[in-house]
Amino acid sequence: MKLFKLIASRAGQVLFDDRVEADSPREAREQMKALLGLQSLTGVVYAITEIPIELIQSIVDAKLAEALQRVRSGQPPASMEQMIRPIASAAVREQLATLRTVQPDDPPAGPQRFDAFTPADQIIGSTTTPKPRRKRVSVTTNGTLVDWKAVKRAYRRTGSIKQTAVQFELSINSVKARIRREGWTHE
Repeated sequence: MKLFKLIASRAGQVLFDDRVEADSPREAREQMKALLGLQSLTGVVYAITEIPIELIQSIVDAKLAEALQRVRSGQPPASMEQMIRPIASAAVREQLATLRTVQPDDPPAGPQRFDAFTPADQIIGSTTTPKPRRKRVSVTTNGTLVDWKAVKRAYRRTGSIKQTAVQFELSINSVKARIRREGWTHE
């Protein structure tokens, strides 16, 4: 089990702000949905953050050791907030510092494009120059090429999505998507 912090709001109003124990973020989201009594999270803006239990445990251990040392030396213990805040800040800074350090031997990682068909030996440590982008070619389900300029001309001439789709043997949704994406207008 992991600990997750969830915050959810709708229309600027906070609906949920609590911690949940779950195995995954998906399960935490489902628990939040059940606690709110919602069938769907449509319209709800939410954030899920995993709270690292190891970090919390190390902070608590350090704080307890410090409190025991104060009690043994005869000093009155400080308030819990005064005791925990500096140790928590130092522990968080230490954790973040380890994440920020970059090994000098490692080259800076640049963005890489994922291609499921590229063999693994070509991906790891690859220093090849990127290939020039090819012009996109649309192919229908029956394997024919689509001339979108001709489709656009036909749509502008007829003003009918259905007629244009039938004429070029395309689905209505494909034509609609292209019209919306490219902002076509009919004459």
